This record gives sequence, C-alpha cells and structure tokens, in this order.
Amino acid sequence: MFNFKLLLTVALAFISIMMVHAEEDNQLKSNEFVVEVEKPIKAGNEPCVGCPHQLEGEDLRDAQNTLQRSLKKLAEGDGPVYQLIKLNSATSQVVSGILYKIEAVLGDGSDTIKECDIEIWLQPWLVNDAVQVTFKCPNQKPVIKTHNF
Repeated sequence: MFNFKLLLTVALAFISIMMVHAEEDNQLKSNEFVVEVEKPIKAGNEPCVGCPHQLEGEDLRDAQNTLQRSLKKLAEGDGPVYQLIKLNSATSQVVSGILYKIEAVLGDGSDTIKECDIEIWLQPWLVNDAVQVTFKCPNQKPVIKTHNF
C-alpha cells in the first residue's frame, strides 16, 4: 500500500539544503545566513516528488480498500452512511501522510446515488492512526469526519 521509493525520493529532496557564507569574511556571523533549497532532479519517467499521481492496478485497489474501510468505520459510528457503487478515479499524494483523492459514485441507502469527491488523509503516526475523510457531494455542504483504523 505504501510506496517507499516515493517516500525515499521525497526525503532526499528535502535533505539537500545548503547554507551560503556571509559576504565579507566568508564566515557565518551569528544570525546571518541564507538557506537555499535545491530543486529535486527528475529522472526520465520518475513521478514529481510530492505531486499527486493517478492510481492504477494494485495502488487503485489499495485506495478502494481504504475507502471501503473508511465507509464501514463511519457507518458504525455517527455516519455518514454511504455505500460505494463505483470508483471512477483516484490519486495519491505524499503530504504529511498520504492523501487519497477519489472520484466515486456513492449510494446512501435510500435509492439516492450521487457522484462525490472524497479525500482520505492517512496519518498513521498520530494517536489512534488518525484518518480524516472529506465528502464533497453535489448540492451538499462538505462533510468532514475523523476516525481510526
């Protein structure tokens, strides 16, 4: 489920920070320094570090399973209660955890079917494996819920 190659690439991009020496005596003075961040170098077809990327195959199934687990967990609590009818597309992005953005058709148990944009933000290092789910459905205010796995 987790792309360690992408995580390593992100980590290496942020490690490449340099300090520039002060003007005159080529030494840093107590509070004079400039930080420059080198741009990450993309090789060939490597994904953009930190950019969302379209999911397919096993990664798409992982996103669908994550959505199904979230829907089940929320239905067991104070809702909302939705059923996944069809997953249209999904992206993932490394942003202080993993952010899935999913376009899906959901049912609410009363013969109402709607196409919604869903964001699932996983931050497994937080207390109780915090998961934030946001539902953005037509003609409704966004619904934001938090649960754990």
